[in-house]
Parts: sequence; structure tokens; C-alpha cells
Amino acid sequence: MGKDLQLPVTRVKLIMKSSPDVENIGQDALHLVTRATELFIQHLSQNAFEKNSSNTLDYKQLAEIVQTSENMTFLREIMPRKITVREYRKLMERNNENEEEMEED
Repeated sequence: MGKDLQLPVTRVKLIMKSSPDVENIGQDALHLVTRATELFIQHLSQNAFEKNSSNTLDYKQLAEIVQTSENMTFLREIMPRKITVREYRKLMERNNENEEEMEED
């Protein structure tokens, strides 16, 4: 039953069982979730590759698709845009300044 799948079924099962709402997972359900996950990854990858001008695909392009596509909002916190350390520090400084301003008010 799992020979047509690319992802390791045991790993998908482990991820599914990490949810406190899941107790038992039937083989049919496990197969379908694994296949749906493969199709989702394929869809995301193809979209990112089509919008990319180079022949490579990396995290930055995948994250950009997630951040700009309305149907990918559920992944935005999991796949944020890649930023440099300098950009991160500026962002943290702004957050600290905002917090200080709010405390003064």
C-alpha cells in the first residue's frame, strides 16, 4: 500500500500522532494524508519554481510563495521570509522602542 508514496509513512504517522486530538490512525487515512502531503509539496514547489527566474529552488522562493499567496496563510508563521541578521536587529530595536513608548504612555 505505501509503495507508490515518496514520503516515509512512519514519519507522517509520528507527526499525526503528535496532535493531542489523534489517538488511532487507520492505514487508509495514513495513506491518504501522506499522498495529500506529497501533492501539497509538489504544488508549492511548482508554484515557487514557476515564479522564479533561475533554475534552482530554495527556501527564499518557497517562503515568498507562502507569504504572498492567500491560500497559504496557515503557513506564514512556519515559513517566514528569510531576513539577514542586520534586518533582524533593526526589527528588534523598533520593537523595543515601541514597547518603551507604550510604557511611557
